Amino acid sequence: MKNKKKLLLALIISVFFASFLSFSDASAKKSDPWKKWLDEVHLIMTKAEESVFYSLKTEEDRKRFQEQFWKARDPKPETPYNEYKIEFYRRLKYADTQLEGPNSDRGRIYILLGEPFEKRNFSGYEDVVDCELWIYRAEGRPGLPPFMHILFYRPRNFGSYRQFHPGLHNALDIISPGYSLRRASRLEAYQIIKKSLPQLAEATLSIIPGEGDPVRGRSLTSSGSTIAQIYTLPEREVERNYLKNFATFAGMVDVAYSAKEIEGKGFISISENKGFTFLNYSIMPDDIDLRRIADNLYALDITINLRIEDLEGRTIHQQERNIHLEFDDLKKKTEVEERKLAFKDFAPIVEGEYNVIITFSNKTKEGYFIHKERISINEDAVPVLVGFKIKELGSDNFIPFSTEGYKVLADPRLVFNKTESLEGLVFSEQKPTIHLRSLVDKNNSFEIKDVVKQGNLFIFRQPLTDIKSDNYFLSIKNEKGEIYKKIISVISFHVEKPLDYERSEAASSEFNYIFVIGQEYINKGEFDKAIEYFNKLPENLWNSSTLPVIARAYYANKEYEKVVELLEKENVVKNYSVLLFLANSSLEIKRKQKAAEYFEMLRKYGDTVELNRVLGAIYHSLGEREKAKVYWERAENLEKSKKKNLNNNKEK
Repeated sequence: MKNKKKLLLALIISVFFASFLSFSDASAKKSDPWKKWLDEVHLIMTKAEESVFYSLKTEEDRKRFQEQFWKARDPKPETPYNEYKIEFYRRLKYADTQLEGPNSDRGRIYILLGEPFEKRNFSGYEDVVDCELWIYRAEGRPGLPPFMHILFYRPRNFGSYRQFHPGLHNALDIISPGYSLRRASRLEAYQIIKKSLPQLAEATLSIIPGEGDPVRGRSLTSSGSTIAQIYTLPEREVERNYLKNFATFAGMVDVAYSAKEIEGKGFISISENKGFTFLNYSIMPDDIDLRRIADNLYALDITINLRIEDLEGRTIHQQERNIHLEFDDLKKKTEVEERKLAFKDFAPIVEGEYNVIITFSNKTKEGYFIHKERISINEDAVPVLVGFKIKELGSDNFIPFSTEGYKVLADPRLVFNKTESLEGLVFSEQKPTIHLRSLVDKNNSFEIKDVVKQGNLFIFRQPLTDIKSDNYFLSIKNEKGEIYKKIISVISFHVEKPLDYERSEAASSEFNYIFVIGQEYINKGEFDKAIEYFNKLPENLWNSSTLPVIARAYYANKEYEKVVELLEKENVVKNYSVLLFLANSSLEIKRKQKAAEYFEMLRKYGDTVELNRVLGAIYHSLGEREKAKVYWERAENLEKSKKKNLNNNKEK
């Protein structure tokens, strides 16, 4: 009897709370009529727009904002309809009804990128869990590669589909639970998948088709950076000049952000070393989330993506670092958590005006933060390294924040204790003048006098013991004007410096940098310059890894015979991009039969309307009209099928 009473009481309480929560939720919606709209558009609303909207005080301003929000995205203002708005709500409805909602992994990608060019379903296979592969074309969208393979999977065939992140995830994540129980290695898992599902296996290596390391089954790409670029498309695609028509919002900034944002700091410096110009960066998350994997054993898995793009949004250089750390010492774990970790790296860079985007992602925490800076590399730019200590090196290795025998220890927060010195290197022929100027106290300003010539550098030092605690502009000038300006903080209390995790490379890496510079010139569109650098490489470095890249420069320079000569070598893997170059180059130099063979091989990556039309035209020109007719009819049927699918999606 007592148990029945308890059960009845529990039911009454649960009903009461359910009613209360429903009432509270309804009240909240009633009190905030804009909540529904904000929930709908949050994936496409920029940080600046969100900040402005929440600063608005009147209903009239909010309605005017909503009108301008859609107007700013209207691709054809001259028409009576807003095509963007119509397409957005179509995507929203489809994501809500077919993809587990717009905030699911598939729903989010669908909202941002729309209908994939092609979908491949891998469900019901013995070797792998349920997967969906969405194939996209960038179609001119800023910062995205021409083709993308975006993979979704159901972990252990349970629950919702999740997005697969090459580098953070690997083939083991999509291999069937039966294989996982036998402790298959990453490479074994990749080989199992590749044997029966090669396209799916390739998608585990990279978002970009043809990249990655198929021999080792490892990702060697910048997939994380591409994912970040997808998530931040709204920040780059919408014109936000209309925001100035609303109430001034103090501190509004132009920022990029990720789906799951965490806090962190970033710092970038330019240096010169052995004839190369380097971009150095230090990136530090505010919180290190370690995962316990065994008794007294803790691990951290992170990925850091560096992306350098020109002011038109073209990628000039990108690189990805996957880092796995383990700590079996509780004292060391505690030190890492308290002092934080600063991850330092570098990359060679050529002249130009760039936006630098560094994406830090923590697999343990499944969060991102992005640091973004604008830099200029030109003949007037003077490299400067600044930190709290200059250290002499006993090695010729290439190390971040270093040059010819010196290394500068830097805190990415640019915070200095009064017991430290402000020290730095200036790559200048003329002696610079260096000042510290308080941000708030005009009387608190002085010149740093300890500036000494050392080889091709000037070294400066300023002890901070007697310096007033304050925020300062560090200003460095030469005869042409100000060459460096940063805000630093001198604080009265002691702050522990972060622990450094940095990558170094052997002195023999110079040829690698030459190759990277050649790639950067390709991406800038300076193909003669790229070929000039590639020709500095020794013969043994014209190999299966470098030849597809070198061939790109010759292709862009319309030297098609050279492209065929390079890419038809036996050791070159005939992946999508290689086949495309071979097919087009063969067509340009009138090797039509060979071109047809390469275009036919491309069909395994997708039997498209365009490929069938090209093959039809080639065979028609070769006099094989019946064969041409087959391809043209195939193209026509694919076109009809594509239109039918689009119409069906619109009806949904």
